[in-house]
Order: sequence, then structure tokens, then C-alpha cells
Amino acid sequence: MSVALHGKDKIMQHELQRCALITRWGTVVTRGDTPGTLKQAPINASTPLEDCFPVYSDALRLKTDIEGIGPFILETEAGHTYLKARDGYLTAHEDGSVRLFQELKNPWEQFLVLTRQEFERFYFFVTNSWIDEDGHIIRPSDIESLEYMRLRVGENFFNIAETFINNSDGLVCRTRGDYISDMVVWNDLWMPHRYRLYRPLVYLCAFGIRYLDTLDLCLRSLSEFGKHTGDILIVSDLDEETLKEHCPATALFNCHVWTLHGQAGLDFYTARFRIAQWKPIYQFSPLLYMDTDVVVDNDLNGLFEDIFRSDKMSAQKEFFTRLQTSPSIGSQLFEKDERCHSRDLNVPGFNSGILSIPRIEEFDFVLNMIQSCIYRFSEKVQNRHELSHFDQSIANYIAVLTQSFDLDFLTEKVSYYATGAIRSNDFHTPEREQMNYTGFVHFWGTGERIEAMSTYMQSIRDHVPFEGWTVATPEDVEDETAAGEGDFAGGLITQNAASEQEAAQD
Repeated sequence: MSVALHGKDKIMQHELQRCALITRWGTVVTRGDTPGTLKQAPINASTPLEDCFPVYSDALRLKTDIEGIGPFILETEAGHTYLKARDGYLTAHEDGSVRLFQELKNPWEQFLVLTRQEFERFYFFVTNSWIDEDGHIIRPSDIESLEYMRLRVGENFFNIAETFINNSDGLVCRTRGDYISDMVVWNDLWMPHRYRLYRPLVYLCAFGIRYLDTLDLCLRSLSEFGKHTGDILIVSDLDEETLKEHCPATALFNCHVWTLHGQAGLDFYTARFRIAQWKPIYQFSPLLYMDTDVVVDNDLNGLFEDIFRSDKMSAQKEFFTRLQTSPSIGSQLFEKDERCHSRDLNVPGFNSGILSIPRIEEFDFVLNMIQSCIYRFSEKVQNRHELSHFDQSIANYIAVLTQSFDLDFLTEKVSYYATGAIRSNDFHTPEREQMNYTGFVHFWGTGERIEAMSTYMQSIRDHVPFEGWTVATPEDVEDETAAGEGDFAGGLITQNAASEQEAAQD
């Protein structure tokens, strides 16, 4: 509820609460640098949110904690709000000062009064990035609070009060918990413009100290070559202090830690699909999951935009597998479920080591299905080893049932390291040029991950080909898989795993 009914010549009483004042210059009133004064500040991330509430409402009046300033009676006239004290009207001067000055009402005495909740949502909008209806990114630099209480968003202009001052129907937005993912800004009072929150998050799972070396290399590549400087999430059974001590690369990002303890290997396998259970997740979109043995070798900023615009989740297609016959991607599950017998299963499955999720609020249902199915199937068979790659098998199974994955999207961007070489997944295209970095290399095909990842990253820095860079042929794959599918195919090298935790990382 707002302090005043803007556009109507009457005042509403309401409970005591902190308020923000937006000036006719498009600035917000804050405490001044000198005690006992007020000043104007820009409405952007350079102004801390908590500095924006120097006044509070008390029935029909606004008060401040500053002696000699206020209390004020609110007057509305022709849709404008004025703050009148005994010695005159509060005035926002062009030089950035705010003080009692005029005995008459002029444009400089006009303010927009927002409750704390109203201003918090306005501040959230102007300090975040969004995707507009045409698929264009609107960054905070494209959003500007202007004179006369107007808002510029890209090439569009809006009246701030028409959207952010709550009326009978309130602010139109999509929320999950306390987090906004979509917001409508109104033009000319009635024409809606939809904006979807754009805040990419990369998340990784690292259970046990032994995986922090590869995690550190992965994060360094994400920063150095992937050019990502924003948010990351580490899901781990280790505390935040231990993670940051053993993995200095976390300091390169805005790092979040979700401490998740597991009772068995199955809990570690499932962690990547439990992401919707992390309460703050709905303030991020899109999402990119990576195993810790992945090296990012190209700028990901354009990729994040493409992920957001996608209609489905994606993962790396494994051309040497078939849903119908490959245990690593769930062939047993498709055989057990009669509904799948009529489907075309003579197609490749995917490796779950890299996953893209366009918008968590639209795909949390699928992720929850996967993690629940993992536990339910384990309970049914009473044997975690019933499936050679437990989480990956069930993820492929649920993907087929829900038709929620587009494997072509990520596959062309991912290569893998196996038997001493970096290999392409697609055997039907010509061998690509050396040093043609497409996005990711997944180092699941070697027990010497640290050495392989470090050497590859150094070759990128030195602008030299990585030794052994080749494209696999179908004959190579047949020879390698004949030695044992568990050693080569899929995202988990479970037959050679030293422990359940180790298998969960790969």
C-alpha cells in the first residue's frame, strides 16, 4: 500500500513503515554526508538499498530521524505529491541537495513516495539484468530513472508510479518463494511489457577434499577463458571456509556455497538434480551445471544468452551410445518400462556432466522428477549397482518421458578427453581445426585429470595445439568400448572408482 493514492486528491492512513522519496530529477533522497542533512543519490547499485529510507510514515504524516526536518503533511495536487512542513515545502535542488526551501509548490517540490516494499521491488528491477519480449538483454546500464518520475528501459519509457505504486491489483510479477523471476512494467497505464530476470549461475558439485584441485582448475578456466565474472554455486559436504582455503579460484566470482551432507554415494550422485531445493535458486536464470573435471575454453557470455532463449534443457550427446542397448544411459530402464517400447530408442543418449537449464522456474519439475526417481528406483531394487551410471541412466530415462531435452544445442560445444586425445562427439563431420575452441572439454576419460587439464589450459595460454588433438572415429570407439563400457562411456567411470564419492564427481 502506498502512502498516498497518487492521481487522487486524498491521503490514506496506514501503519508505521519506512518510505523512500523519489525526486522529480529521478534520484532518491538519502541521508546527507553532513549530520542533520539530506541529499539526492542515483537509483542504481552504487547507492546501498538501506540508505534509501530516510523517512517513515505515521498516519497522515511523514517523519525523519533528523532534527529540524519534518514532520511533513502530504499534499496531492494534479497527481503530484508535496511534503509540507511548518517552515515550507521539502525541495530537491538541482545541485543534489534536499532541504526545506519554498513556501509555494513548484516542480522541484514534487516527490514520489514509495513504501519500503514498493521501492525494494523498483530497486530490484533497476539493479538487475532482464530479457525483454524480443529476446534482447536489458542490463542495469540500460535502465535509468529520469526526470518527472519516468523510467527508461532500453528504448522504452514508463511512468514509475503506474507500475511500482501498488494499486488494487498490485505489482504483476512471477515469484517463487521470495524471489521475482518475471515482472510486468506498464506503459500508458494499461499496456504490459514483460521482462524476465537474467542472472546466470554456474554450479558445480564437489564432495570431499580430493576433488578441490580439479574444481580449482575448472573455475580458473571459467574465469580466464570463459570470461564469467558473476555468480557460481558450489554444492559440497565441506564448509565454506574449507572450500575457499583449498580452492582459491572461488575468489574470482560471487561465490555461494550450499552445504549438503549425504549418507551414501547416491546422495552425491543426485546433488546436481536437487538444485531446485536450494532456496535462493529462483533468483538466478539461466543455469549451467559442470562436473569439476571440465575445462572451459571459450567465452560463455553469448552461450548464457542462448541457454536462456532455449525451450529445453540440454546436455552432451554421446554418439557411441544407444538408449536401447547402452547401460550407461539407462537401457535397462527403457526395457522395464513398457511405455518406452514403442519409442525410437535407436538414438544416442547424453552425458550428465554438463547440463544447461534455461529457466529454473520452468524446469524444476523435471529436475525433481529425476532426483525422486533415483531414490525410488534404488529403493525398489535395493541395489545401487543395478545401474552402471545411476544418476545418468535415470536422467536419460526421464528426459525421454518428458521430452524436455534438446541434445543438439550443447553437443556441438562440448568435446571430451579420452585415451590421450581430445575428441569430438560427432563422427559425421570433418575433423575440426586445431585450437578451434568451442566451449568445453570434459576430461572424464583419464585418471590423470589434473595433469591433463593443466596441460590443456597452458596450451590455450601459449596459443599452441594441444598434443594428441584428434577426432575419434567409429572404429576407435568400438575398440575402446570393447575393453569395457564402464571404463569409457558415459559421465562416470564407476568400474574404476576408488569410492562412491569419486564416482559421483565424474
